[in-house]
Amino acid sequence: MDTPATYNIIKESGSSEIVVTKSKFIGLLAPAGTAEEAEEIILSVRKKYNDARHNCWAYIIMGENGPVKKCSDDGEPSGTAGRPMLAVLEGASLVNAVCVVTRYFGGVLLGTGGLVRAYTDAAAQALSSCSLSPIRPGMYLSIVCDYQDEGGIRRLLDAEEFILKDAGYTEKVTLNVLGPEEKAEMLMKRVVDQTGGRASATSGEKVFY
Repeated sequence: MDTPATYNIIKESGSSEIVVTKSKFIGLLAPAGTAEEAEEIILSVRKKYNDARHNCWAYIIMGENGPVKKCSDDGEPSGTAGRPMLAVLEGASLVNAVCVVTRYFGGVLLGTGGLVRAYTDAAAQALSSCSLSPIRPGMYLSIVCDYQDEGGIRRLLDAEEFILKDAGYTEKVTLNVLGPEEKAEMLMKRVVDQTGGRASATSGEKVFY
């Protein structure tokens, strides 16, 4: 599968509650910036619903080399809970998100297909209560230029969707900027060409923003 150019994050937590053949499923979808933060949220849900039979979970965290994905069936039959929940997150291109679905057993076995549908529905309904915000691959650049060239470079940054993060003023101007990774190489060349070689541009950290 190709890696999507754009991912989504959730702005605020969402929740759901459904009843399937007397079993109650309580879903939570929350933002989490790190695996440690995701696991803290999972632990807090387990403590809140410590009398429930299952607290199944899935999360996707953006790492240095791409998304890191983990899930757990927490005692349900293998592949019936965590993986279907993870599929919901993947389907929405979500990163930096954790989903936990708590099940209170109602005394009636749902079967493999029933469990997959129930955990999928609980995760999907929690997702539907969230608002999503897109993020995309970006790169930091450092531009060093003469004072006379700063105005033109700033206009170029605006045109190419680069954001000025901070500026330093000594003998020259240093502009630290962030923008789309796919435009970084072209922008660095244009900075040099536009100033007749007076300015320089170097690439920095790759991030999602």
